[in-house]
Amino acid sequence: MKRTLGIILAATAAAGLYWRDGLVAVTTPYVSSAFAAVSATATPVAPGNGKAAPATSGNRRGAAPTRVATVAATAEDMPIERRTIGAIASPANLTVTTETSGLVTDILVADGADVKAGDVLVRLDSRIAEATVEKDRAALARDQATLDHARETAARQQKLLSNEAVSQQSLEDADAAVKTAEATVAVDQASLKSDLVTLDQKTIRAPFDGRLGAVGVVEGSLVQPGTAIVRLTRLDPLYASFALSESDAALVRSARAAGKPIEVSVTPLGATDAFTGTVDFVDDAVDAASGTFLARATLHGVADRLVPGQSIAVEAAIGSMPVVAVPTVALQATQQGSIVYVVGADGTVAAKPVTVALSVGDRSGLSSGINAGDRVVVEGQVRLADGMKVIDTSADAANGKPGAGKPTSTAEAQ
Repeated sequence: MKRTLGIILAATAAAGLYWRDGLVAVTTPYVSSAFAAVSATATPVAPGNGKAAPATSGNRRGAAPTRVATVAATAEDMPIERRTIGAIASPANLTVTTETSGLVTDILVADGADVKAGDVLVRLDSRIAEATVEKDRAALARDQATLDHARETAARQQKLLSNEAVSQQSLEDADAAVKTAEATVAVDQASLKSDLVTLDQKTIRAPFDGRLGAVGVVEGSLVQPGTAIVRLTRLDPLYASFALSESDAALVRSARAAGKPIEVSVTPLGATDAFTGTVDFVDDAVDAASGTFLARATLHGVADRLVPGQSIAVEAAIGSMPVVAVPTVALQATQQGSIVYVVGADGTVAAKPVTVALSVGDRSGLSSGINAGDRVVVEGQVRLADGMKVIDTSADAANGKPGAGKPTSTAEAQ
């Protein structure tokens, strides 16, 4: 029994050894290959001291300079622009009413019609007013005849008095009759003028050019003084009203005092078409609640393209500022502020902190940091660091031409 157990144990040990040796033999080539690959990518060791040799990258010794594109910074008077929201308003927008009472007999316009100043809109029953005018004219004619007779009588009395055929009292009575007749004629003329005004009020006319709303009466309506007839709105020109911050008040006043026009560009919200105008009114009062003041520009030739009450986006050029201008793409943001990379005559870049005063379109104006004529990097700056060597590929830099120019090739790292 013991002998049998020993044989089994010996066989098991032999089988295990065989399996282990076979596995090692099979896996050894793969393990050797893996170690060889790792050894090939390992950091080289500097001879003699056993330390790893430093790797080379970027613009360090042995690497080619980075290729960049530059433009020259320029000295400019850059416009100071403000963007705000405003609204379109009409210079004349009123409800046409009647000054007298009467029945509506004729409506001569349609809802929404365009009318000219003086066009007849509505007529009221004018028969009584017409009769009154005729009565006044008849009374005037009668009293005018009386005046003419009194003047003739006075002239005869004057001749008779010169011949001592009548007394002085007779002449004085004739002169008094003339004056009485003249006063009566004056009263008749005034009454006629008054009644002509009343007659004219029976015809309701447009006070200015514009577009009507919906007519508020129908034929047969009895209207009283003050009854609303129709709304009339002038559509050309129109006002663009907007608010500016009180901090801009000094700039606006200076520009207007110097006679410089303040140009505005108006774009309806949700649209792309822009309309231009010039500011012709600035409110002297500042709204204490909002800290803004009102400005207004007049827009001509905008009928049917802008309507009163419409919201607009406004861009106003309220002045200018002398700055050193560069493309906005040249600016790089850091935790300490904006910088630009300037390429020196020796091909070395320097990171210059700058102060951005304003931006217009794709250009920014700098109040400090660089000078006009400095060449700033506009392509390839994301791979730069202060003190690196670069190759400027810009056409104007290669030709030695001063001034800003657009790069002709894309920067690429070597």
